[in-house]
Amino acid sequence: MKYLLKASAIIALLLLLAAPYAQAAGPEKMAQADALLASPALDYQKAQQALALYEELLSGSPPLLTQLSRTCFILGDLAPKNQRAGYYEKGLAYAERLIKEQPDGVAGHYWKALNLSGLADVGSQIQGFKLLPKIMEELKRVLALDETYDQAGAHRVLGRIYFEAPSWPISVGDKKKSLQHLETAVRLAPNHSTNHLYLAETLLAQGQKAQAKAELGKVLQDGQNGLHPQALKEDRQEARRLLEEMKKGR
Repeated sequence: MKYLLKASAIIALLLLLAAPYAQAAGPEKMAQADALLASPALDYQKAQQALALYEELLSGSPPLLTQLSRTCFILGDLAPKNQRAGYYEKGLAYAERLIKEQPDGVAGHYWKALNLSGLADVGSQIQGFKLLPKIMEELKRVLALDETYDQAGAHRVLGRIYFEAPSWPISVGDKKKSLQHLETAVRLAPNHSTNHLYLAETLLAQGQKAQAKAELGKVLQDGQNGLHPQALKEDRQEARRLLEEMKKGR
């Protein structure tokens, strides 16, 4: 019994001595994770490292849950095909925890919608149709809370859904609604490359080639993409491809 008491006292002392170090290490790890995600050389491995650092710091706080859900979504975008769903499911779980912490906070609803969108993207067509009402419900909740969040992300995603989905009565596809949401996204976040790219594709689908060309030009100008640095590169590659197709079509 005396030995146990001494051992517990030693453990308590060690924890007390370690506390200042843990507090100091927290901001350092957070900075490392943030830097990894912002790196121009971001890849799957670096995103995994960022997720591991965030998970080491996890205490249930809303900011960390936001970063965890967002990072899982990024990993779902970068991961090999057979691993993407697992990251979206993990990101969804973090988003749902965040919603419990902050029911009226925009971040939880937004990253829940995006991770659900990821699952719809990698799943079957039937699964996509089943998830669509939940995705749209969360995105509309985001619009009500803060339509500017993630550079007008809810408008951007809704605009893309209305563009890609089959039209009524099969699904919710509607090019006019797509145009409305994407024009709003560009107005609210004019420097976001994907806002311009998606708007250009909707304009092309409606035969508005001159306006589409102007939007594609903006993708190639000095812009940004908040998801990860590679996303900006991918947007510009797609913009160049579409511009080449338009030239050939003349």
